[in-house]
Amino acid sequence: MRSIRSFFITLAGLTFVAVIALFTASVGIALAGVATVLLFGQWLSSMLSGRDCEPVSAYARPRSPRQNHDGRGMRVWNDGKGTIIDM
Repeated sequence: MRSIRSFFITLAGLTFVAVIALFTASVGIALAGVATVLLFGQWLSSMLSGRDCEPVSAYARPRSPRQNHDGRGMRVWNDGKGTIIDM
């Protein structure tokens, strides 16, 4: 009686593991399918809108040394609570 019960418990455990593995695999395949459909839609949209041309090179102009976005140099001061560095 004890061996039959342990056999059925083992069989139930293995069945549970197999069901979880099958569910995980099916979710993975579903996510891959959704990603494929989205990427195909993006590709088709770019082909139809004419954005499938060569990328344009962009060149950045370097800022002069030690200047922040306002054109002023780097400022450092202490407001009593800590040092502030404005780049």
